Amino acid sequence: MAAPQPASPPPARAATEFAKGLAGVIAGQTSICSLDGTLRYRGYDIEPLAMAGDFEEVAWLLLHGDLPTCAEHAAFSERLSLAARSLDPTVLDALHRLASASPQASVMDALRTGISMLGLVERDDTPGPRTALIAQAERLLGLTPAILAAWIDLTSGRPPQPWPEGPIARALLQRLTGREPSPAQVAIFGTTLVLYAEHEFNASTFAARTVASTGSDMHSAVTAAIGALKGPLHGGANEKVLEVLGEIGSADRADAWVHEQFAAKRVVMGFGHRVYKDGDVRAKLLGRMCRTMVRGTDAERLEELADRVERIMLDKKALKPNLDWPAARVYHALGLPVKVFTPIFVVARMSGWTAHVIEQIGDNRIIRPLSVYSGAAARDYLPLATRG
Repeated sequence: MAAPQPASPPPARAATEFAKGLAGVIAGQTSICSLDGTLRYRGYDIEPLAMAGDFEEVAWLLLHGDLPTCAEHAAFSERLSLAARSLDPTVLDALHRLASASPQASVMDALRTGISMLGLVERDDTPGPRTALIAQAERLLGLTPAILAAWIDLTSGRPPQPWPEGPIARALLQRLTGREPSPAQVAIFGTTLVLYAEHEFNASTFAARTVASTGSDMHSAVTAAIGALKGPLHGGANEKVLEVLGEIGSADRADAWVHEQFAAKRVVMGFGHRVYKDGDVRAKLLGRMCRTMVRGTDAERLEELADRVERIMLDKKALKPNLDWPAARVYHALGLPVKVFTPIFVVARMSGWTAHVIEQIGDNRIIRPLSVYSGAAARDYLPLATRG
């Protein structure tokens, strides 16, 4: 009988055998969100969820897998509200000191730091059972908007105000604007939270899952996700949208401005998406709602400008808006400062991030991709004394 032959070494990977930015690479599976044909959360089409604008309903759905009953919804909403009113004094004191030392710091940095501190005071160092992870997720859903609102108060020179009663959309909008919002304002703000809540294996969610795959804790995972979302090519794009519109100024300058960007090969923020090739369904939904909301107001002029830019981008580059394009205009019309646009994204996406962390922990394998080496060829080491 012939002796067994040694296994052949794996073939060398050619420099072309990789996808830059993991474009088109399937890196895992999830039951939380689908982008096949249209956006669905746990099998539910995004449009009715967005039109309902009930963030608590969607957060429950993402965490638990089904729509809540009336009793589940009421109890869940109360737990989130209770969490928002129970920000640890140690964390609040640290935020106060940081706000005094660095009042112009990025709000995203404050959120990232606040969430990291929560992990310390709540002693979150290892993943627990699913029930414990759900409880952590619920507290994060309530505490994240509370940290955001507290930071805005502290950097404005006032003590943090009490967290209002009611759903997160109404309470947060009231805290950030300092006035009682109308039902219509609460409704469209809630819709933005629903639309931002989840989006499959985006950069920040993948960052969270990667951290969770190492056996680390939930607070570490979502802290990493906030760092990823801060970037202008991800969550920070919604802040850049308003800068773009402000720089253009008026619809009659749109053609010249856009062509200047084309000539300089600059990206026009708010357009194009890695996944959506026929336009972002979320942008279509929110764009219609935004135009309806501002009709007859001063913000209508901004909509005329936005519409003109959309037509140019479609005609010249075949690019359609993504969610950030109408979201920035909605937040502006609601009277929100630009510096909170991306932090609001954090408030919403905390539901998706925590759902993904729980899913990753439940069926885990450490995420460890390979790479194609592109450095120097093999070289001989020379002792330091011989190198002159």
